[in-house]
Amino acid sequence: MAAPVTFTLDFEDLRTSPTQESRVEFATSLVLDRLAEKNIRGTIFCVADVAAREPRLLRRIAELGHEVAVHGLQHTPLDLLGETRFHEQTIRAKEILEDLTGQEISGFRAPQFSIVPETSWALDVLADIGFTYSSSILPVATLMYGWPGTPMTPFRWPQGLVEIPCPLVSFFGMHIPYLGGAYMRVLPSFVRRRGVRNAPAGSVLWTYCHPWEFDPDEEFYVYEHGGWMVSRIGWINRAGMLRRVENSMRDAVGPPLREVVASLGDLPEFTPDSNSERRAPLQGRLRRRADV
Repeated sequence: MAAPVTFTLDFEDLRTSPTQESRVEFATSLVLDRLAEKNIRGTIFCVADVAAREPRLLRRIAELGHEVAVHGLQHTPLDLLGETRFHEQTIRAKEILEDLTGQEISGFRAPQFSIVPETSWALDVLADIGFTYSSSILPVATLMYGWPGTPMTPFRWPQGLVEIPCPLVSFFGMHIPYLGGAYMRVLPSFVRRRGVRNAPAGSVLWTYCHPWEFDPDEEFYVYEHGGWMVSRIGWINRAGMLRRVENSMRDAVGPPLREVVASLGDLPEFTPDSNSERRAPLQGRLRRRADV
């Protein structure tokens, strides 16, 4: 029997200039309409600055029964912020989203899964602010971010925060985050079916996608924290993204992550040790800033 899959969306706007056409409302509304048709509720991780520019859209998200969670004040990886700025910005992001939606915000997802050993200070910050869960860990090394050695099923950090790691599937000897992003758009459908139907016991499965991935007509531009190649990959098979997301949830649909977390009960605790890999992420090495 296939495990249920929860829909999650990272609500963000990667435009590099306000002069570029904003298509966030169009693309997000397309997704919300389809979810409403199928009576699916999910979790929307919001960049608060973008949400503040689209207040009616955020209120509609809440009215449709979706959970709203934090995806940062801006879409900036944590190693480019530093602990002090992250603390200040995350408090502000939580306040903005709670004011817009009337919801109590309990979940957080780091931009680009950028909680890694060198940014593990973020766990103390999140617990201090009052978050109850995070969905920020990619338990495999990548060219950008990732924390190899972390569990692949839900666990609890020493700070008390529950972590719902990104789902992975084994494919040709590699562990791949198959339920979102470019992997969702590019991999053949049998990889997704295999991952969903053979998920390890105790797994919590969720899609991760972005408004722009449903918008094949958006004019091409280079992402600020990407580069030409990463940006070009971002345009591959956008026209098929909605169908692929729907197919991933065909067998069973999970509730918003906040409800999943409330149902989990006791979880194993994972304590990072001194042997955790502490290499700086590739982006951090290339874009090191004076304020980090």
